[in-house]
Amino acid sequence: MELVSPDRVMRLDPVFGAMGLEAARSIWSPSQLSMREKACLLLAGDVAVRELGLPFELHVGMALSKADMSVEAVRELLRHVAPAAGLNPTSRAFERLADVLVELGHRPESNAVRTSTPHPAAPYPADALGALRAADPKLALAIERQSSELWARPGLSHRERLFASLAIDIASGALGRAFAAHARMALGAGITVAEMHEALRVLAEYSTVRAWEATLVLESALRSAPTSRGGLVARGERGREPRTVESSVEVERYERSVVNEADASGLSIVETRLVEKFTGGIVGEGKATHLRLERADGTGTLICYERIVGSVAGLTGSFLLKAEGAMEPGPVVHGRWEIVDRSGTAELQGLNGHAEFSADRDEASPTGWRARTSLMYWLEPLLTS
Repeated sequence: MELVSPDRVMRLDPVFGAMGLEAARSIWSPSQLSMREKACLLLAGDVAVRELGLPFELHVGMALSKADMSVEAVRELLRHVAPAAGLNPTSRAFERLADVLVELGHRPESNAVRTSTPHPAAPYPADALGALRAADPKLALAIERQSSELWARPGLSHRERLFASLAIDIASGALGRAFAAHARMALGAGITVAEMHEALRVLAEYSTVRAWEATLVLESALRSAPTSRGGLVARGERGREPRTVESSVEVERYERSVVNEADASGLSIVETRLVEKFTGGIVGEGKATHLRLERADGTGTLICYERIVGSVAGLTGSFLLKAEGAMEPGPVVHGRWEIVDRSGTAELQGLNGHAEFSADRDEASPTGWRARTSLMYWLEPLLTS
């Protein structure tokens, strides 16, 4: 892997420079983590340790030129880590990013918008904020509100957001309840233990001592993590490590009815029923029922159940999913869904996983809408008598 500006690293000091380049080549060489995931780890780590000099500049350069990240994706990463890393250090990161972008020949402006509330529920485990809620319910509520907004935004995958959150924990040495919650969320999203250990080795760039300590804390957290959602035990016996498949979704039928008209809040309750055609990693037909909280301008939130009949990566059967999402100006709909436990049939028995989806207007589609989804899935072991 060709690195960005290796000569600048060597000019710092011949011995130190050689050490740094050796570490960088190891980090950026092909492995089980994607280049984008590595960029997310390193940029989040930079913000966590407040290192916005040469390393930050080089990591931005690698993200844009080698990891296929857009300027907006880098900005979205900074937004995601801002509450945990601190708003003040993140504001300095945005200032430094603008300078780096100009130096690299990119426009620093952004046209992103903040989605109005309400948002889908935060993805933290139900018990993650229990102790904090008992000690300070207002702080717990503030964290829940920030998280529900940030985790639902487009621009980064769920995996990338998880790796960024783990990077903040590890690089800053915060290995308590939040770190345990993020590790459990990573397991639930299909991130393997081996991938988490690789992330720790990447983050050893910031401190081998902290990576050492985090590795031991992670092992303890994983031993106590529930295994019912694809954790330590549930993925192994059928020989299926988590896989990711990308699919296109054409909305073939769309029916809309107002269940409850808007009141003084401006929100109405709307039911939509969809028939969708999946192609790609998922092939088949989905029938979905959405319940939406909708404003006059079409923005709002949705919850959904859908049954898909067809195949996933060649395995045939059916399964149910439940989804949460948001409607944004544009119009754009995005969110995440998860497979309902024990809903898989035929060859898809034991299917489990999580996905992200986005939909936007497409006049070539029969209903004017087309969507995309990225599913990370695995097969749970089947129970035998």
